[in-house]
Amino acid sequence: MFLHDLSVDAVNRMVRHDLAVAHHEPESPIGEFAFHGCTGGVGAFTGRPPWECHTAGDELLLVLAGETELTVIGEAPRRLRAGEMVVIPGGRWHHNDAPGGVTIFHLTPTDGNQHSLEHPDPG
Repeated sequence: MFLHDLSVDAVNRMVRHDLAVAHHEPESPIGEFAFHGCTGGVGAFTGRPPWECHTAGDELLLVLAGETELTVIGEAPRRLRAGEMVVIPGGRWHHNDAPGGVTIFHLTPTDGNQHSLEHPDPG
């Protein structure tokens, strides 16, 4: 068993990394953990991470603080705010853009992940 404090106070103390100056993917403030073929953790950042696609399954995102604009290729962008959760179907290229900062809990398939700095061609 493990326990992580995701209370409002704990989330507000998490440092958001500026992706514009990051040289590598920032570590999760709570570390990472395995859960039924997925890797769980928290992303706390400002800016836009690379495009990503998870071919081995769906990804769950729960916004803990701040907001982000989620773009899934083939769908209209959607603004997600604290308290909102989304499940992104496997095999769909997507990215978040959080110029004001966001803290997101995620469950991401451990295998089958692709990333691209350029807009991907879903072919």
